[in-house]
This record gives sequence, C-alpha cells and structure tokens, in this order.
Amino acid sequence: MPGTLCTSAVFDGFLDVLGVAAALRTPVQLNRPSIKDYHTTFETIPDGAIVCGFSLCAIVAAHYADDVTAHTLILFGVNPFADDPEKEQPRLDLARDVVALGGAAALQKRAPDVYGPTPDKTRAQIYTMADASTNHIDDQTRLALTRSGALPALAKAQMPVLALTGSQDSSAPISQGIAAAQAAPNGQFSSLDGLGHFALLEDPDGCAETVMQMMEPQHDTV
Repeated sequence: MPGTLCTSAVFDGFLDVLGVAAALRTPVQLNRPSIKDYHTTFETIPDGAIVCGFSLCAIVAAHYADDVTAHTLILFGVNPFADDPEKEQPRLDLARDVVALGGAAALQKRAPDVYGPTPDKTRAQIYTMADASTNHIDDQTRLALTRSGALPALAKAQMPVLALTGSQDSSAPISQGIAAAQAAPNGQFSSLDGLGHFALLEDPDGCAETVMQMMEPQHDTV
C-alpha cells in the first residue's frame, strides 16, 4: 500500500530482498478520498496475509488495525494522528501544481530530501512514481486532509504492529512512529538510522533486515 504520489514500486526492492514472489504481492492503489472507502479492500484481505503500508497508506492501514485478521501489520513512515492543520495549504498547493505540471515537475519544485547511498537514483524513482500516480492527487489530498487519528484502531489491533521510521524523516518524525507502536497491544518500533521518509527506496536491504529482526519471536515489544 503506497503513499501520496507513489506506486507499489516503492516496495519492490524491499520485497525482492525478502524473497516475496511477484505472484504473492497484492498492490493497493491509493485512489479513494476517504478512509471508509477502503473497507472492502481490508474486508477481503486473507487471514495470515502481511499488510505493509507506506506514508499515507500506512495511515489508512492503521485505521483498519482493529478490523483485519492479518499476520502482521508493517507501517513505514506512519503518522497515527489527525492531519496537522498547518499542512492544509501546502497540500492544496501541491495538488494544484500536480494537476498543472504533472507529479514529477511538482515534486521537483519542492526538492524532497533523500538519504542513503544513491540519492540520485532514489529521486529518479520518486519522480517516476509521481508521474505514474498524478491522476490520483485530488483523492489523496482529500483523504489526507479529512482523516482522523488512528490510535483507537491501533489500540484494538490483534496482530503484531511494526512501525519503522527513518531517523531523518521530517514528514513523519520518529515520535509518531513510536506513538503508533505504543498504542498497539503487540507493537514494536524501530528507527532506520540515517534514512528519511523514503527509506524503502533509500535502503531496501536495510529495511528488509530490520523487519526480519523485528519479526523474530524473541524481539522485545515497545
């Protein structure tokens, strides 16, 4: 489940490292304007599936933490709180530019911070995804602006909840990931050292290694 102006490609490197076959991956497009519009999506998730969300889609997944029988819920760059009102105008400005210029050009004006060993490659991946998901920006913006907090749902989660945040993530700071993990009865948090909001693209190997460590039975919960 990818985030704003993203496609499922944000997970490709991470899932490749984990050895998840393409046939076992079920991408969910972020193309509906409210949390409740994803009810059917989560209703049809098979028991034992691993749900993995990034950014805005991590938020959507967190809202269904009490309504899905997944094996594990993995949230990258999650903010479990309602949207900050100060973000409203920047979100609307971005949506306007995306419609007028296209996703890549709109993001290039804002020069997203990226980290990891290959920042140029990461930026190119971000811009490619942005162009591919330009048509969904209005729905994504509406969802971001109107969503409530996800802590009540996380507090009733019956599956393990893993929250991971890049230590340099200014879009969804570490404190938000910790809050998400602490809300869940079986929650864990891990900081991805030296990485930012796009940690999945910046260092897919490191993200995969951290998730595998967190899923070991002896790992302490938050």
